[in-house]
Amino acid sequence: MTIDLKAAYEAEPESLLYVAINKVLVENDPNLMRLMQEASSKMCLATALTPGFKGFNLMRQIGSCPMGLRWGAASDMGADLSHIWIDQFTYWDSVEAHEDFHETFEDVVVDSCAKCGSVLLDGPEEPVYRIVESTLPKLISMNQMWRRSQSGAGTEGYAIDSGEAVMVLASHIVRPGKEAEFEAGEIKTMAMLMETAGMLGYQILKRIGMSTLGSGHATVESMMEDLKDSSGNKLKRTAEVWEGYTAPAEYLVMVEFENLAAAQRGMPHVNVKPEILFVHGSEVLNKLLRIPSVRISSSMFSEHTYREVLQGNK
Repeated sequence: MTIDLKAAYEAEPESLLYVAINKVLVENDPNLMRLMQEASSKMCLATALTPGFKGFNLMRQIGSCPMGLRWGAASDMGADLSHIWIDQFTYWDSVEAHEDFHETFEDVVVDSCAKCGSVLLDGPEEPVYRIVESTLPKLISMNQMWRRSQSGAGTEGYAIDSGEAVMVLASHIVRPGKEAEFEAGEIKTMAMLMETAGMLGYQILKRIGMSTLGSGHATVESMMEDLKDSSGNKLKRTAEVWEGYTAPAEYLVMVEFENLAAAQRGMPHVNVKPEILFVHGSEVLNKLLRIPSVRISSSMFSEHTYREVLQGNK
């Protein structure tokens, strides 16, 4: 049976915001923070200047959850991993706005990526997602929280920034035809997990495509023209975003905790706390083709406008 990817893409429900995740596997270099700041300084400015941009979060892997019998994994492997994943989350009010960014600022993007070539093992790859559900709060200081409370502005959708927050990133591949059941089961599971000490919120993303320009890929002809004369020549994408729609469906579930210790204590509850397990097992795990891959990342720097938008506070 053939699947009409374009029809599947167009049938996806509207999302308040869309997410592009630029993923690279790089050497676990002590100078990585400095290198990433140098490489992304211009790109961050270019992104912010693009209409439709709503915020970002640049994250680095610090470990992997030993779930699904992967006992060689550990939550804190920062000193042990030779290579780590860097995930640049950018949020947009449309898929077209994201693609416009790559077409408008291609020189900045190419130059930034080139600066990371010496530590790059794999990537870039830039899948595009719609947001199924989001409760991630905007992280603010204790003083800001107090001022909001005193002024009557309200604190719903905000949480105090511990300065040590981590994100658990769980990738799921869902059985065809079970997507709606999986989404409902995951939302129910996350609502129950929210009672866990230290959990701040969650976000469920469904992959709907791939940005080829964001993945550093362009047609050979356009690259040859650019090599001959870069003035005015534009790189051309090899495929449209919808051609990267996945079947079976891929989901990314993001769970944010106040710190690594809270994540270590809390995340296993989906498999060991009986009332959560009976929901997570039958309504989530049974809908999958394989055991989820779960890693933990910390934020290198971010801009949280997207969280306010998704919370309805902006």
